[in-house]
Amino acid sequence: MAQSIKQIKNRIRSVENTKKVTSAMQMISVAKLNRIQDQLFVLRPYAVRLENVMHNLAAQPQEKASGYFKKDPAGIDCVLVLITSDSGLCGMYNQNILHAAQDFLEKNKAKKTKLILIGQKGLNYFRTRQQLILNSYAGLNAKFKQDFCDQFTAQLSQLFLSGQAGSVYLAYTYFENSLVQRPVIEQFLSIQPKAVKPLEYLAEPDLKSILEDLIPQYLKIKMQLVLLESFTSEYAARTVSMKTATDNAKELLEGLVLYRNKVRQAGITQDILEITSSAEALRG
Repeated sequence: MAQSIKQIKNRIRSVENTKKVTSAMQMISVAKLNRIQDQLFVLRPYAVRLENVMHNLAAQPQEKASGYFKKDPAGIDCVLVLITSDSGLCGMYNQNILHAAQDFLEKNKAKKTKLILIGQKGLNYFRTRQQLILNSYAGLNAKFKQDFCDQFTAQLSQLFLSGQAGSVYLAYTYFENSLVQRPVIEQFLSIQPKAVKPLEYLAEPDLKSILEDLIPQYLKIKMQLVLLESFTSEYAARTVSMKTATDNAKELLEGLVLYRNKVRQAGITQDILEITSSAEALRG
């Protein structure tokens, strides 16, 4: 009986240590989530306004088509940029976007799709599968870096403009709120002009020059938004995951403490019965 109580105490100690770890990770994730969420919410309206201006300029009657708007030529490779996390413990965050990417690849078997992977989890997933990996980036750890964003956007633009990629798609996780994050796959290049009612602009020196300068800036902002969406979603998923683990540890602790008390009570009762039985035997 004493050994059983010792084993229960060891389990209680182990669960308590686990609970401390998950609780600390939850608090860290909340702090990081709040910080990066503020950046995301500031950038979103700016990105929407910039996109509207860019499409309005592209819709001008006298505007010539830019290389960024060219339609996907047949027989040229497609590039899919997949953003996952570098570490785990973030619930279904990676599984959801990986499944979405796999579905995209299945539906586009006719195209020769190359992957550019951001995040160790995506690299681990596709490394053992027969899928061409053009490049991979690991070690960002959901920390946004402007230099990386600008350089990466320039590389994607160069792939597209040079004809090495007929189209570029982004697979990322859109942050709706702390509980809901939605996997999204959308076309990054070529830019798909929206059907808008063109506004009258007075441009100096000319609309074409302005648009050629504006599009690279728009692409950088778009990539920044996508990275922030993914990183915010990762921290939100990890926060929920760690909170669930902490709550489960609390529930398990309560059950173990109750079980320990029952075992201890049963042991005391057994000892009393043995003493009483011995006393009765001596009397009689």
